[in-house]
Amino acid sequence: MKIFSISLSVFMFFLSNLTFAKQDTLLTEYKHTGDIYPPVFFVTNITDSSFKSAIEAFSSFEELDEKAVGLPIGVRVLKGYRTKQDGTQFTTMMLSASTLGIIPVVSNKEFKVRYDIFVQGKSIAQFEYMMDSTDVNNIWTSSYKDKKATPTEELFLKDTISQFFFDLKKEEKSQAVFAEYKEYFN
Repeated sequence: MKIFSISLSVFMFFLSNLTFAKQDTLLTEYKHTGDIYPPVFFVTNITDSSFKSAIEAFSSFEELDEKAVGLPIGVRVLKGYRTKQDGTQFTTMMLSASTLGIIPVVSNKEFKVRYDIFVQGKSIAQFEYMMDSTDVNNIWTSSYKDKKATPTEELFLKDTISQFFFDLKKEEKSQAVFAEYKEYFN
């Protein structure tokens, strides 16, 4: 009984630390102050139309234009997945194969969102945000499965916008380019 109470205490302590750590990582909402950034050419592989609207809601850029290829400054936002090369996928695949697919294949993956600021096609600043997640597939249907973002990944994607603007505000090269644009065109 004493071992159970000790392990329960350790478990509760671990949970309280997880909760505390989770509260520390919550992002605060960005409020743009100062000059509005110039209009930019906007490129993304994110098909959700609400993503662009979410960036525009911060009112940091004069305009995000997907068709204005001639603008000197651009913002590129890319999302991607990478399967981690650890023993999880191999072990569960072997276990799944030995049970003829009854046990699912588990793989750890990395979901990454990358923001690039580029001038005349050359990247001057990069901001990467990533999260780890676990994917569970059936061995027989995994090749036919469409790659869709989970609700957690969608929420993470939205949270990166605010963090991007915080990081962009501190990035000196980008701020210098924005100031130079304002000097010549406004």
